[in-house]
Amino acid sequence: MDLTTSLLLSILSAVAETALEPAAEQPNLQEVQGLPRALPDEARKGVMQPPAGDGYLTINGQQWLLAPTAQIRNRQNLIVLPMQIQAASEVAYLTNDDGAIHRVWMLTPTEAAVARPR
Repeated sequence: MDLTTSLLLSILSAVAETALEPAAEQPNLQEVQGLPRALPDEARKGVMQPPAGDGYLTINGQQWLLAPTAQIRNRQNLIVLPMQIQAASEVAYLTNDDGAIHRVWMLTPTEAAVARPR
């Protein structure tokens, strides 16, 4: 067997072995290590259902109007669109002066453990 063929077989064997191995323990992407988010003290905690796309959010069983300038941030602190949320999640939220939801933070397990008003 020539050198090129044996190198190619060695590379293909390594790739196949890696693909067939069980995945190694991946870091929890739900909770990024680094600086903790500074959530406002007045933010309330609740469980948000996936939005229906009608301009309202359901948190703790109560429907809230979604403000036109609302921001929803995921666990990595990135802004997400309401239609991207597919599962219920614990959140901290703020309302504006009109009583509409203005800011929402989807909480990591560590953030959810912090006591907040409901």
